[in-house]
Amino acid sequence: MRKIIVIMALVLWACGAPSQVDSAKAQENQAQRGGGEDAASDAQATTSDADPGHPLGVPLPEGVPTPEQAPDQWREVAPENLLYMRTLHGITLIEMAPEFAPNHVQRMRELASSGYFVGLPFHRVIKNFMAQAGDGNLVKRPPPTTPTMKGEFKFRRSPSQTMVVVGEDRSANTGFVKGFPVASQPDALAMMTVDGKVQAWALHCIGAASMARTDDPNSANAQFYITTGYPDWLNGKYTSWGRVRAGQNAVKEIKLGAPAYPPDMVDGLTLGSKVAPEKRARVWVLRTDSSAFAKYLEQQKDKDGKMPGVCKIPVPVYVQWENAEQHSTQKQESQG
Repeated sequence: MRKIIVIMALVLWACGAPSQVDSAKAQENQAQRGGGEDAASDAQATTSDADPGHPLGVPLPEGVPTPEQAPDQWREVAPENLLYMRTLHGITLIEMAPEFAPNHVQRMRELASSGYFVGLPFHRVIKNFMAQAGDGNLVKRPPPTTPTMKGEFKFRRSPSQTMVVVGEDRSANTGFVKGFPVASQPDALAMMTVDGKVQAWALHCIGAASMARTDDPNSANAQFYITTGYPDWLNGKYTSWGRVRAGQNAVKEIKLGAPAYPPDMVDGLTLGSKVAPEKRARVWVLRTDSSAFAKYLEQQKDKDGKMPGVCKIPVPVYVQWENAEQHSTQKQESQG
C-alpha cells in the first residue's frame, strides 16, 4: 500500500521507504528564513486561548470593532464550513474554503460527518512544518473506501472576487480573499483569458489546512495536515482547503514524531452543522474588503511604511461560544 506524504522532501514514515527528493529541501527553506520558531511564526500561532476547550483566537487589535459594533465589517462563518477538531490539547476551529477547493471541502465534510477521523493518530508531526493525520495503519483500521481526488492546487478567480493586495511573490500578487491568504495573477490578465478569470492559489501560511498525497498529484484521499510553519514550497502543489481560525496552539502542542510512540490522536473532527446549537462556536472573520481591515493594514506597516509579508498579517477573528457560561469570558478576551 502506498504511504501518503505531504511532500517528497521528507522521508516516508512507514516501511523505511525513502522519498524521491532529499530531505534537505525543508531544512534549506527554513534556513533561508533564519531558522527556528521565530522565523517560521506568525501572530496566528500565539493566541489568548486561556481555555483550550473553548479557543478564542487572537484578541482583537486596538481599533478593530466587534461584530456587534460593526456587523457590516464582519463575515460569519457558516456552520457547514466550520470544523471542530478535538485533541487532548484542546479544540481547533477550522474554516473550510469551498470557493478554492470544492471537492476537497466536500470530502472533508463527508469524512467528518461519518466519524472517519475519530481515533486516528497524528502519524507525521514535524516541528515548524506540519501535523498530519488520517492514516489508519497504526490502529489497523481498513483504508477508506472513498476514491482519490484530482488536485485542486489552484482556482480561477474573477476580478469581481475582491483581493486585497499587500505584496508580491515572483510574478504573482499576494494578499487576502475572504480572509484567506492567497497569491494570484494580476487582475489585468483577466481580459486576456477565455473565462475572464485569473489563476490563484491559497498560501501555506501557519494554520493552513491541506490534503496530503503521494507523488501522484491526483492521489489525495483522506489524509490531511495543518501547517505549523510556512512551507512555501507547497504552494500551488498541494490542495489547501481551509484555515485555522482559533486553537492553533492546540495544533502546535501535538506530539512530534513520524510517528511518535504513542502518538497523539484525533479525538474528534466534527462538522459545525452537526454540533448541537447550544454547544456551537460562532466565528466571525473581519472582512478583508472592509474599511476596518484597510485601517488595520495601515497599522501593520513598519516605521518606514513597509507592509509585512502576507503570512505575517493575522486576519482578526472573533469567536463567541453559545454556552452561556463561556459567553462573557469570550466577549472580554476577544476584545483584548
